[in-house]
Amino acid sequence: MLSNKNFLITGATGRLGCETVARLEQLGAEVVPVVLEGYPSKPKRVQFRASTDPIKVDNITDLRDIEAPDYVINFHWVLDRKLSYSSQLLYELSHSLHRLSFFWDWLKGVSCKRFVNISSTKVFSHLNGDLISSNTEPRPVSPYGIAKLTAEKFLDAYFHASGFPVVHLYLCSVAAFGGHHTQIMDRLLRSCYENEHIDINAGHTMNIMYIDEVIDMIINAALISNKERYILAPPPTSVGEIASRFEEISGMKLNATYVNSNPRVADPAFESDHELLRTGWTRHASLAAMIKEIINQHLYTQ
Repeated sequence: MLSNKNFLITGATGRLGCETVARLEQLGAEVVPVVLEGYPSKPKRVQFRASTDPIKVDNITDLRDIEAPDYVINFHWVLDRKLSYSSQLLYELSHSLHRLSFFWDWLKGVSCKRFVNISSTKVFSHLNGDLISSNTEPRPVSPYGIAKLTAEKFLDAYFHASGFPVVHLYLCSVAAFGGHHTQIMDRLLRSCYENEHIDINAGHTMNIMYIDEVIDMIINAALISNKERYILAPPPTSVGEIASRFEEISGMKLNATYVNSNPRVADPAFESDHELLRTGWTRHASLAAMIKEIINQHLYTQ
């Protein structure tokens, strides 16, 4: 289906990156999985299922034998949430942009068809008010959101005269087995199966999609996108409902306290573009289906 198409993937050993590499191979594409400074040579929480081994790139010499790709999907992002507000901001900009100057220089000189940058709905916040669309001017409040927005502005400016379009995807929460320990599904797994106590932010909602669906839309952004920004955030679901469905499907009891961590802040409402990136081969999973799949993968690894 994607034969004769070449994709370069940065952050290839991250959770989204390694699944994107595997999916592209499944679809018949040629893939160059790249690992830049700050990423492990192998995924930490899942197996790397693709047949093409990740390529460690530390300097311009490591790029010498890499052919110019048709498409670039940029997942690379390094952060440390243990740092103070300003230190975290500087850390992310340094490790995710400044230290990669040799890579941006190289990419600027190659002739690719499209550069897809993976961003986050965290570039928006309650300061935006009302309905948020891809045309809304972001008003982030977290250092992560500010750094992500800065990266977007940097990439737009740096590749302005490159001859290839830059597309930014604002992702909502991505549900997956082997996700980061702060993600809701991982926390629910630990609470149900390891009796770890967690807080459920039941006074709020979240926009959540399953990893398979997100990956297919990311690939479609490289292939068919016709605008610069897309929000991937389907209708919100109550966090309390997600927890309740998890208990119901797992047959286990959560060790949880239900709280409203920020009652004065309204959850952002998004006008999602995910239908614009859906095609006939795009996968989809309901809330129940994603919970079942994540639980099954957890039980399989035990």
